[in-house]
Amino acid sequence: MAGPHSDPVSKPSHPIKIETVEPILIKPSTRGYAFLIVRIRTDQGIDGIGECHASGEARSLAIRDFVDSMSEELEGTNPLEIQVFLNRASQGGSGWEWFAAVSAIEIAMWDILGQVAGLPIYTLLGGRVRERIPLYANHGVFADSKTVEERVERAVSTKEMGYDMFKWDPFGYYGIQGTPETAQLEGAIKEVEAMRNALGTDFNMAIDAHARFSLEGALMTVKALEPLNPFFFEEPTNPPDQPNLIKQVVDSTSIPIATGELLSERRSAEQVLAHSGIQFLQSEVGNNGGILETFKVAAMAEAHDVKMAPHNWCGPVLARATAHVCTTIPNLVYMEYAGTAPEAAWEYDLIDPPLQIESGELIPSDLPGLGSKLNEEVLASRRID
Repeated sequence: MAGPHSDPVSKPSHPIKIETVEPILIKPSTRGYAFLIVRIRTDQGIDGIGECHASGEARSLAIRDFVDSMSEELEGTNPLEIQVFLNRASQGGSGWEWFAAVSAIEIAMWDILGQVAGLPIYTLLGGRVRERIPLYANHGVFADSKTVEERVERAVSTKEMGYDMFKWDPFGYYGIQGTPETAQLEGAIKEVEAMRNALGTDFNMAIDAHARFSLEGALMTVKALEPLNPFFFEEPTNPPDQPNLIKQVVDSTSIPIATGELLSERRSAEQVLAHSGIQFLQSEVGNNGGILETFKVAAMAEAHDVKMAPHNWCGPVLARATAHVCTTIPNLVYMEYAGTAPEAAWEYDLIDPPLQIESGELIPSDLPGLGSKLNEEVLASRRID
């Protein structure tokens, strides 16, 4: 059965093989050192692309080196054997950077599989359960905004674009780490109040702590935030995924708690789901092993009555991959989107066709595989050699 607008690739006389695995660093406008894309070329002329969660320079370069270390072993193997790759990769390394590299490669393999089958990835996962994916905008829109007024103005611009939720971290601007001083917390809360007043009470507003608080600091902060009715409070404790710490915050507040972007593989997600009491899981497709792992984690979350709000901070290739998972999972509440800043407008042209976003919702592609190719001209202009 062929997917819309395409026929399956003709069955080759021999199994498709990987020829090269290429990591590509791309300079973003607003979010860290690099986007890291992986391109897999095959002997059948079918290319697949993937992207992982990279940000700072050291992390990006470490991930690139891990991709390079896996490339020689992958050459000559069948890119359609995704589970075989994942089984080997889960035994071959550990840590965020390792699984980020695995994620980018895995996404590129799914892209190839979809093109060979003539089907979108979400169809191969079992089919869509929604026609549109609700997005929330985040602090990527701030770019280099320096003042509360500038940040509020940028947040309001996302509402004007049609988004109905905005998330940001108000605490870093006030030097908060661990247990905040009274003046620090008051400054952050005043910013949240300014944001709430500008966005209105009918607009969802979420708060990200980036795991900056001690347990004492997290408990202080949720109490101060409660009158402002956040949709969720993200990563309130350090470390961010320690179930016993999170559970104490959950039990102390009416604000829903979210975490999960740094979890690698479903084994660590299971501990958080079973013992923390969180309401939202923020799995990162570009960090946890990829599309299949996120699909499995979403099913686990559903069994625990936990909603999915996948983390998505990087570029449009990763957004496309995240969207395929979000199209298929019944317990989705939102997908994060970071490309709303005017400075990031070029990102739409990095892939062809670009992401289709209307009124704060992403329309899934019905093209085979991931649904987009790299724009070589834009790639060349932004590439980090």
